[in-house]
Amino acid sequence: MIRVLQLLTATELGGGPRQVYHLVRRLSRDEFSVCVGGPENPRYREHLGALGVELAPIAVDTLRGFPLTLRRTLRLIRTLRADVIHTHGKGAGVYGRWAARIAGVPAVHTFHGIHYEGYSRVGRRVYLALERSLAHLTHTVINVSASQEAEALALGVSRPGRSAVVVNGIDVDELDRCSSWDRKALGLPAGAPVLGCVARFDPVKRHEVLLRALKRIAPRHPQLRLLLVGGGPEEERIERLGVELAIPQGRIIFAGAIGWTTHPYGAMNLYVTASAKEGLPLAPLEAMASRLPVIASDIPGHREVVAHGETGLLVAPQDDKALAEAIESLLDDGERRARMGRAGRERVLREFAIGPMVETTAEIYRAAVVRPERQR
Repeated sequence: MIRVLQLLTATELGGGPRQVYHLVRRLSRDEFSVCVGGPENPRYREHLGALGVELAPIAVDTLRGFPLTLRRTLRLIRTLRADVIHTHGKGAGVYGRWAARIAGVPAVHTFHGIHYEGYSRVGRRVYLALERSLAHLTHTVINVSASQEAEALALGVSRPGRSAVVVNGIDVDELDRCSSWDRKALGLPAGAPVLGCVARFDPVKRHEVLLRALKRIAPRHPQLRLLLVGGGPEEERIERLGVELAIPQGRIIFAGAIGWTTHPYGAMNLYVTASAKEGLPLAPLEAMASRLPVIASDIPGHREVVAHGETGLLVAPQDDKALAEAIESLLDDGERRARMGRAGRERVLREFAIGPMVETTAEIYRAAVVRPERQR
């Protein structure tokens, strides 16, 4: 039995924690025993508990607690007698990999996107220097896309021979079983075309580009609505921007964070995202699995998801005019939307199934546990 500690920087119901949940749910119980460590979150604890998996509360989301947090992480590893540590996020990656080295346990780290552009010049240097040093403490660095791996290798935060691509997988069967959001309950007029975006309110997601695109096309499409799903620190600023842009009240719906037993995609006609950077985003994949065409900013993470002209459209980043034109081209062509929606679902089933993600990760755990230095 291989004992795995999944260590998370955040446990809100977002992309990284959700991928860990699916990984934990699908790993063979005959071969793997899993515990999850991360900040206390009752909803996440409930979801894990339904799988018979424990959430060990430990706050690894800040470096301010050093060295106490390092000692707590080390104690958790030893208490669980973990054979391998799998870390997710910056804080977990720091404490988990340091503690794993002290405990003599192999560490695996997943980059769910490499985000450092918002730091100061000094902050970038410090972050990259730290990640480069941590790469030498890591048995395998997992990247969620080929483009992200290329970036990680170029930056030196991943090493040749110690790097792997494990593409995010979607559990399409589970998604199909989820109940779809009720358009009427959301205040959406019957028959109104709806643009949707599921993302945390964070500067990198560029929600403001969506609002400016909406302002451009709203006069020609008086029934058009924009459904924004998620929570985060930028939400109030985006709400204020809607007022500043004089977008009529009711045209933008702020629906709050999404749960895991329902999904919002059935309430949408088009999925739109203007992110400035992504590793390999889950929400566009879920939208495609739900037969929605996707219009996305033309960045590496989106290029690996959206087949331009086949499953959706890619537009220049931060170009609200190009985004508006792409939206209108599909709003006015229902047959093309349906064709792209079908192609998107087929692409997800073919290239982003959850089974390969789980099995590839399991192979990495097996390789880490039997490495020669541990045998000695």
